[in-house]
Amino acid sequence: MHTLEFPQKQLIYSIPSDWDECSDEQVHFILKAAFEVMEGIISMAQFRIKVFKYFTGLKLGLRYLIRQKLGLNQKINETIFHCSQELCDWIFVKKDEDNYELNYETIINYFKTIGEYYGPEDLLADLTLSEFKTALNFLNQYFDFKENEEDAETYLNYFMATIYRPKNHIEQKVSFHGYILEPEHFKSTPLWIKQVIAIWFSYCVKCLKEEDLIIDGLEINLSSLFPEPSEKINNRKINFGWTGVMLEIAESGVFGNSEQTGKTLLYDILLYLLKNHQDQAKQK
Repeated sequence: MHTLEFPQKQLIYSIPSDWDECSDEQVHFILKAAFEVMEGIISMAQFRIKVFKYFTGLKLGLRYLIRQKLGLNQKINETIFHCSQELCDWIFVKKDEDNYELNYETIINYFKTIGEYYGPEDLLADLTLSEFKTALNFLNQYFDFKENEEDAETYLNYFMATIYRPKNHIEQKVSFHGYILEPEHFKSTPLWIKQVIAIWFSYCVKCLKEEDLIIDGLEINLSSLFPEPSEKINNRKINFGWTGVMLEIAESGVFGNSEQTGKTLLYDILLYLLKNHQDQAKQK
């Protein structure tokens, strides 16, 4: 967290330095503005200043506007620009002189609800195997058809309908199994929100494949299960790399038949695979 102090006015502002220091509301504001940059609505400089003003509550009054017209605000404009550049520069990664890429890397689901529909837990912790594979399939189709905006958004709506579902009469999220997908409910959801959730889901997959994780209180690393180099996320398909292994699990009957295996939590499948892999390594 960055701290910005103005001793003469006895003001102290806390400005997040990464996504995990933000509230849901702050993430929504930042990302909505970030997509305005990506769509060419505002410049990167305007974006930084917009985010800086949001976190500091900076308001430019009538006196500033008059001085601006007279060309007398150079010093304060430079100060605002440099502060915003210094403190709000973590949101995008600079690729080259004129190109930036949104750096949305967090396992936290900051969009837990879309209207009356409820999304996954952080790092996809509550997804079953079938739910995960179905969502991944729709997401890959979205990437495949990204050049065709209408088809791409259709697959994106199906992806959303897979992982966002309403609650039942006992206030529990409706199970994916036996649920009829309702992609039409997400047609009115702003496209930038659906794209952000796709980016978040992709990053969670990347973390499951590559990062040290805490699952059920255990520190584990699943990278040994996925020896292939990682695919880039956000702009191409995601290959989780173990479709064949899933079929073997179903055939082995460890979690029951194919239907029962599909209803098993993804994390339970991953932990089983890891234990199997470690046991086989010990026997060599």
